[in-house]
Amino acid sequence: MPRATGGLLGLRQVDDSLALSGVAVAVLGLAAGGEPTAPAAVRAASSRYADWFGAGAAASAARAIDYGDVLIAADDLAVTFMCAHERLADVVAVGATPLVLGGDPVVSVPVLQVLSGKMRGRLGVIAFSGSYDVALEPVRGAASRWARALELGILAPANLVLIGGRADPPDAPALRVLDELGAHAFSLAEVAELGMATVAQEALEAAAAGTEAVYLSIDLGVLEGPGEPLGLTARELTAGVAAVSATLLAAADICGVGPAAGGIAPAAVAARVAAEIIAGVVGQSA
Repeated sequence: MPRATGGLLGLRQVDDSLALSGVAVAVLGLAAGGEPTAPAAVRAASSRYADWFGAGAAASAARAIDYGDVLIAADDLAVTFMCAHERLADVVAVGATPLVLGGDPVVSVPVLQVLSGKMRGRLGVIAFSGSYDVALEPVRGAASRWARALELGILAPANLVLIGGRADPPDAPALRVLDELGAHAFSLAEVAELGMATVAQEALEAAAAGTEAVYLSIDLGVLEGPGEPLGLTARELTAGVAAVSATLLAAADICGVGPAAGGIAPAAVAARVAAEIIAGVVGQSA
């Protein structure tokens, strides 16, 4: 994967928490459990969208910043989480929205843990993901990330919305759990039937009902590709993210960024999605 030479979308990249003052959104690389060069690859791919926040939008650019990468402890996810907590706390402390570039989908867990200690009200979650991730084990793993989120006490099942699941036979137990909890899952078939605009609107209504803000997670594994021909198109995913980003976001992550294969370039899609999220957050704070 290519390495980035600057901040995401050409944003200023800093390492000093004092530079976060006054920003609306801060990008943070967290390559925990996944492709170690994923954040750098997304930054490199984002150069084509740098003019979204260039000289013609200086005011918007000033409200967004790239806070670099979390130090990764090899083979010790607990230590990596601690490092992530410290850096995420810097962002949340100034009232900014963290945008995390992963990494494995497990990156959602430390972000939610930090939010649980800072938010006064409840949190809604909208996740674009091909899997349902409500297993009880492992304790620190992508497969259990929403189970961990529900345990934190700031997320009610009715405010959890998952979009893009494939609903294959092996997914039946997870779907039963979600149904029994009262959570919401829109399968690929439902996205095709209803359209992404309708799904995104219904997802927002469910996630935002009685909550302080929404957490947005995008697992690039939800895309159609050579490994899994059934999936969302890049156009559908971008449209859904753009709609959700128009609401108040507590944080967001873009994870599951792997090497390009079969004409699919996950880093490029991640960069485009990141641009939508930052534009939405900056627009909300204007």
